[in-house]
Amino acid sequence: MERVAGSFYDGRRFREGTIGWDDGVVVEVGPRRAGPTIARGLIIPGLWNAHTHLGDAVVTQELKGTIEELVAPPHGLKHRVLAKAKDAAVIAAMRRAMTTMLRTGTTGFSDFREGGLKGLKLLYASVAALPLGGVALGRPAGLTYERREVEAILRASDGIALSSFVDWPADAIEKVAADVRRAKKIFAIHCSERIREDIDKVLDLKPAFLVHMVQATDADLARCADARVPIVVCPRSNAFFGMTPDIPRMQRAGVELLLGTDNAMINVPSMLREIEFAYRIARLKGEMSARDIVEMALRGRRLADPDAASAIRVGERADLVVLDVPDGASGFASLVRATASDVRLVVSGGHVWAGGDEPTPRKVSRSRHRR
Repeated sequence: MERVAGSFYDGRRFREGTIGWDDGVVVEVGPRRAGPTIARGLIIPGLWNAHTHLGDAVVTQELKGTIEELVAPPHGLKHRVLAKAKDAAVIAAMRRAMTTMLRTGTTGFSDFREGGLKGLKLLYASVAALPLGGVALGRPAGLTYERREVEAILRASDGIALSSFVDWPADAIEKVAADVRRAKKIFAIHCSERIREDIDKVLDLKPAFLVHMVQATDADLARCADARVPIVVCPRSNAFFGMTPDIPRMQRAGVELLLGTDNAMINVPSMLREIEFAYRIARLKGEMSARDIVEMALRGRRLADPDAASAIRVGERADLVVLDVPDGASGFASLVRATASDVRLVVSGGHVWAGGDEPTPRKVSRSRHRR
């Protein structure tokens, strides 16, 4: 068994103690015990990136243009680049992005994977040797409904995630969502990012979660809260396109909020950077505690396992981060200021990632989704 010691987050507060794990599972959480440890510091559960487009990392040029010109399907820049890119280049780019996540304390992610069945295969090839947990959400190659294509994607993934309601013909998107429900998998969708969309029509699709909602009204947010549909916010991505999500307003509406880094061609997929930026953006709109922002970066693990807790607990997968920052009562305040250089140790699925060292390779299975 390996152990770390320090001030760890138990889901309510930070307290002094020791965390031990064996065979990829946490087996010890409690008061400090005598014996060797491999690191000491502020200990938190592994961060979870609730919304990524990792394939976008293959786009490396300086970005200029509107949101429609860069990311909107089917002719946005990223879609044009992905259509022409060689498989090996896309895999290498996604693996670099995944490595960045590990190095900066992220142990799981939820990816909206473009490119149909082939896109999913590239994602799996990228993550195969890395100890990352993940939710792989595919989508049809075009903006049309083909039953066999949708069935194939559902067999190979955790569900389907689409660009936006307004991008699709109404009958086609309804068929896709119905197929996902029958398969008892995840259906997710971007909503009200570029323009405000009809929230009733979107919620009729029974999404597991929505992304962005920057243009949402108070009534739209109330509908999401009533329907218990979480929202993933991506402040750095929104800011790149001149938009600012009102995170305090979303919280006041009673919506469950998660945090993601969005397009890998726009943002380095570091949740530490996203946490800091989200905290600053929230202050422009009102007040949110550092703890509220940090917990947004932890609860995304529920996308993979609805029973998962935002705490380090015995019996859970051994995912944790040890940081060299002030601890105790100031733990959350330290986290919203933490940088990659503060990461002392990352443990993902029981595999240790220390600095630039390579983790022990292993095959990563898809999520334990149980909706």
